[in-house]
Amino acid sequence: MAGLIRPHDDDDDDTAFAEGAITLWSNLLTLIGTHLLEAGTPRQEVLDMLTMLHETNEETVRSPRARAIAGRHLMSVYRALGDA
Repeated sequence: MAGLIRPHDDDDDDTAFAEGAITLWSNLLTLIGTHLLEAGTPRQEVLDMLTMLHETNEETVRSPRARAIAGRHLMSVYRALGDA
């Protein structure tokens, strides 16, 4: 049973929290983008908003790992909404 319990590691907790937050953030963006498209916002305008958000993240997110993960998630949202 002792093999199932890992020692507490703050870095793992911080990483898991950040990755979870990024995943929630991308899911929210997908919902917002879908709603905007359904409400009649032109697709290109929604995609431009996502591009602007990506550029802002590149300038403001300090962690290279978090920037990369956020960028991948954002690109997935961009592709999903671009193909919707």
